[in-house]
Amino acid sequence: MKKKLRPIEYYASIFWGLFTAELADRFTDKYNMYYFFNPYFVEAKSLLVILGIYPAATMLMINWYPFNCPLKNKFYYIICWSIFSILYEWLCLKMGLLHHKNWNMWLSAISYPFLYALLIGNLKLIRLLDNKKKA
Repeated sequence: MKKKLRPIEYYASIFWGLFTAELADRFTDKYNMYYFFNPYFVEAKSLLVILGIYPAATMLMINWYPFNCPLKNKFYYIICWSIFSILYEWLCLKMGLLHHKNWNMWLSAISYPFLYALLIGNLKLIRLLDNKKKA
């Protein structure tokens, strides 16, 4: 992947994504909604998901985001990523990597666009703060 962003933008966005995922997981754990692998243990395979797939997806998503395009393109971009994420989640369910309890694919379909919009909003905040530092 040709990197279009600065290292600090990737770094801060990845940590924002990990923080958001961890925060969401605390609530979903409390209400027994879904889990990867064994829900009560930290395992190498669950760390692979958390520290491997989440950061990689974050980097791809923000790197290809159409910052200089019309709002319609940005909307479609987030919707396409949401559809991809739903398909990926479905595949993980079928493979036994992810387990739903009090959760379903419709809740994911509603959540993904908001989570991706938050990720892009966070990147814009990073840029704003960085520009203020330079001024």
